[in-house]
Amino acid sequence: MKKIYLLSLCFIYAIILFSACSDNSANGILGIEVPIGKGKISEETPYMITGVYEGSPAHISGIKPGDRIIQINNVPIRNGMKFDEVFNTYLAGKAGTKVTIHVKRGTEDLIFDIIRAKR
Repeated sequence: MKKIYLLSLCFIYAIILFSACSDNSANGILGIEVPIGKGKISEETPYMITGVYEGSPAHISGIKPGDRIIQINNVPIRNGMKFDEVFNTYLAGKAGTKVTIHVKRGTEDLIFDIIRAKR
């Protein structure tokens, strides 16, 4: 099970790096690494922030690796949701637009308002 999870993470990072190199400047960035791909959110695979780029909007707002996303804007993140659906529908967006991310950090529930930056 761990091998499949690690292989999935490698695939996810490859997609993130590919999309980060995209030339579409209308798309904004938050500066976080999250699961994407065909996987689904579950207790074993929560929608966890695995990386935050220094100087990015997420970093400046206080988001940290290990934060578990529990809500984006007014949409709760539930078991069974697809990684791609969450990323493409709720996290991706135009530069200059705001996204509100609710995270669980340990026992704390935190809310971050982040403005997407240009690529």
